[in-house]
Amino acid sequence: MHDLLLEHQDALSFDDLVGYARQLHLDAERFTRDVTERRFAGRVARDVDGADMSGAGGTPTFFINGRRHHGAFDLATLTAAVRATGARAAYTG
Repeated sequence: MHDLLLEHQDALSFDDLVGYARQLHLDAERFTRDVTERRFAGRVARDVDGADMSGAGGTPTFFINGRRHHGAFDLATLTAAVRATGARAAYTG
């Protein structure tokens, strides 16, 4: 489901979500009931609050050693950022 939601960020209506559940062979009736009864609303709200507090304004957002990464997110850039963080940690160690 995660991958479908990321691939279709512009198509997240209730009907779209139920369609994704069916596409993944999930129990669409249970999915519909859980959504309409707001079964996981508290958990979603906590996740949104956590994202807001950490400064994650969208996807993807990367954190390296607890700090938000503000640069590009290609493999080479992220690898360099992780190595730089490791070097700083070793230096201040």
